[in-house]
Amino acid sequence: MSNSSQLTSGWQGGSNQRGTADIIWSCFSTIFLCLWSMLHLNLPAPTDEYWTIFRRKARWLLLGVLAPEVPMLMACGQWSSAKRSVKEMQELGLTTEQWSMSHAFFADSGGIILKWDNEEVFPITAKQVAWLVRGGHIDVPNIPLKELRDKSKADMCTKALASIQTGWLLVQIVARAAQHLPVTPMELTSAALAMTSLTTLWFWRDKPLDAQAPYLVDVRSKPGTSHQAAGSQDCDKQQTTIVEVEDQSVRTGSSAVSLPLDHVEPGIYISRKWSRRVFRWICQVGLQKPKLDRIPNDRDPQLLGFKQHATLGVATAAFATIHFVDWHFHFATLTEQWIWRANCILMCGLLAVYGTAEVVICCRENYSKLGLDTAGGYKLRFPAGLWFFIPGSMYFMARLLLIGAVFAGMRALPRGAFQEVQWTTFLPHI
Repeated sequence: MSNSSQLTSGWQGGSNQRGTADIIWSCFSTIFLCLWSMLHLNLPAPTDEYWTIFRRKARWLLLGVLAPEVPMLMACGQWSSAKRSVKEMQELGLTTEQWSMSHAFFADSGGIILKWDNEEVFPITAKQVAWLVRGGHIDVPNIPLKELRDKSKADMCTKALASIQTGWLLVQIVARAAQHLPVTPMELTSAALAMTSLTTLWFWRDKPLDAQAPYLVDVRSKPGTSHQAAGSQDCDKQQTTIVEVEDQSVRTGSSAVSLPLDHVEPGIYISRKWSRRVFRWICQVGLQKPKLDRIPNDRDPQLLGFKQHATLGVATAAFATIHFVDWHFHFATLTEQWIWRANCILMCGLLAVYGTAEVVICCRENYSKLGLDTAGGYKLRFPAGLWFFIPGSMYFMARLLLIGAVFAGMRALPRGAFQEVQWTTFLPHI
């Protein structure tokens, strides 16, 4: 064992070298900045209190640490939905000033509220806005683009700091590897989390940040039944969608749990209910009405196509495979080393299996359904949902073990982990 590989136990100071506190502070500050700048949640409900919003943000920040691929998947799906919306609106003759990615994100966040009648008011998605505009049921929402972009750029300082901090952490990791100095598991995990969070932020770059006030639109003329509404459009695709929705209504409980525009984009409310039969019964007996006061953050829109699936797959694979850099890291015990190695293999294997299954299913569905509705909504049904639940649970357990190994490894680090990078060695010498 080389001198730099000899383990040093306990808390180390940082007089002429970096100490334990330096490593922890660098990692924690990077993770916090990236997660805080990354998080772009949907609009809260009018009745949500401060602590409700705070707990919601805390849950998503925790999810960003334990499973950063989930916010990235949601952000990628929302970006896809916004792209489709902009294309659809351009086909209706709208300019980017009238309807941009920011407008679409704002709508899908619950930023546009439809006044259906004197009592019923609910948020509508970008796809539902386009459907209503096409049918002449509402006017195009007049939301200034500058106002939405100002919300998107409100926290540019934090985003810039997060990018700089992540870049500096990555430069240090590469430099340490070049000088054959150990890279701690905490630094590797922090870099992986930071890169995934910045990827999520890239997908959400046009999404308004912390928007609070929705835009109210009135219905000029109520559409008729789903058959009449679809028949007024010479669009076979819409007719096919309605047939699919009717089939879904038979499975989920028809009108008892439906909202006025569910035939345009179904599953916004039902898809978040894991027990469809129980919720259908609750609505049918009148214990609860299918009221939608906000669009949930865990809505799972479909990706655009194979290319976007591949892009997301590469980003997810990068997060898992970066941990292999510490395959030969000297942990305090051999057991901890093999726990680290087993978790690296397990995470990559589970992601590969799940990702392949998702791509195959979405290709068969021709990318035409919401993520939770693919393959007949198998993720929400028992026992088919076990194919989704079991790998997800195993991956979550692997992540917890990996995080445990990260903190346990800080109690005894190789001596070389505390050595500073000699930056002068990278300068050219004459």
